[in-house]
Amino acid sequence: MTVKTTHCCGRDDQIGKVFFAVGRDVRQCLVCGELFDRKAAADHAEVDCYPLLELSVVYPSTGEQH
Repeated sequence: MTVKTTHCCGRDDQIGKVFFAVGRDVRQCLVCGELFDRKAAADHAEVDCYPLLELSVVYPSTGEQH
């Protein structure tokens, strides 16, 4: 479930799943670690997922995994 609110200053807040932009069109779910394109990430934001025991995050500026 995503809730979007607009403040008086024009800034939007969203409550929901957080994704890390890995590439131009690739998003990584910070809950389960799966990679998605933009459309699939929007669909995935509406379903339950669970964390992996160890989450590997890809940092696009260096290409390193942590």
